[in-house]
Amino acid sequence: MGIWISLISFIAVIVSGISLIIAVVKRRPKKRLGYILGGSVILFIAGAILSPSSLSLAVISPEVETDGSGKATIEGEATTDAVLTINGETVKNSNGSFRYTVHLQDDNEQNVVVKAVLKDQKKEQEVLIKPSKEFVAYLEAEKAEKELTKQVETALALAEADPTQKNYDEAATLVHSLSKTYEDYDQRLSLLQDHIQIASALEKAEQSLSRTDLETATKLVAASANKANFDDRLTTLQTKVAEKEAHEKLQAQAVKAVEKAEAEPTEANLSAATSAIAQLPSANEGLTQRAEAVRQTIAEQERQLAKAEQERQAAAEQQANQASQSNQDTSNQAEEYVMITKTGAKYHTHKCGNGTYFSVTLSEALSKGLTPCKKCF
Repeated sequence: MGIWISLISFIAVIVSGISLIIAVVKRRPKKRLGYILGGSVILFIAGAILSPSSLSLAVISPEVETDGSGKATIEGEATTDAVLTINGETVKNSNGSFRYTVHLQDDNEQNVVVKAVLKDQKKEQEVLIKPSKEFVAYLEAEKAEKELTKQVETALALAEADPTQKNYDEAATLVHSLSKTYEDYDQRLSLLQDHIQIASALEKAEQSLSRTDLETATKLVAASANKANFDDRLTTLQTKVAEKEAHEKLQAQAVKAVEKAEAEPTEANLSAATSAIAQLPSANEGLTQRAEAVRQTIAEQERQLAKAEQERQAAAEQQANQASQSNQDTSNQAEEYVMITKTGAKYHTHKCGNGTYFSVTLSEALSKGLTPCKKCF
């Protein structure tokens, strides 16, 4: 119907147009011819609208290769009013042209159906999407990456269950071999490294029980996000270090006391050293032996003092005896006896000449006015 209306109205337009021109030239009435021309034009337009359009559909290429990421673009032309779908998805038809991007998920080729519908008309074409070499290589790399991430997960899980340096190094090597950066893996590695560093510092401090090593471990624990995992161990370590320092203080006091007793071996110093040794939490054989040596030294000193006292007393007694003997000798010398006669004027040490001699004390002879004999004295 639309076609016939268009055809008849087209003829009417031509005839009325020519008639209008002639009327203008010959100066005849042209109003009615103008109405006829206008009506014919309107009918022609209506007939064109009612006339069905011819459906067209054409794709630029029946085979399209993807880029490196697996994307391929289908391009083509179709009747402006046609409704386009590709694989069932409606596609925008802009002024008779269309573009549609297909994204392959694997390295298999894919047939894409392009359909155009205009009223009761329908056309379709198939387009083959082929994966490019770059995309295939990308898929293989992705596959390898997935396999590697599985290994990373296993290695990280093992390192987290048993956080040793060896397990950490193996997990870190796998993580760093990944082609992409995974924030989660990096965070887990950071926590593992932190854990191992703290555990190493704690182990060192537990072996040395050093205040410096304890402070180092304490700072690391305080700065860690996992410090709750180390609080009990750190508390135990702090207790042990405090006990060790207290022991060392007692040890130093005992050593100082023993050294003083060795320098000045007196009973008071020995008693102080023995008391300091007794306060030690465990027996110290070395200090005990040194204290015993001091005890023996003191005992030897006492023996020497006793011997010296005995010798002094013996010397004093001997001196007293010697003094007594000297006094006796002096006394004997004062009571010396001489020989005299009844008529003689001399005293003698022995019978000297004729006469009757008898013994008298020197003092008695002197009291009689006798003088010593020149022969005897």
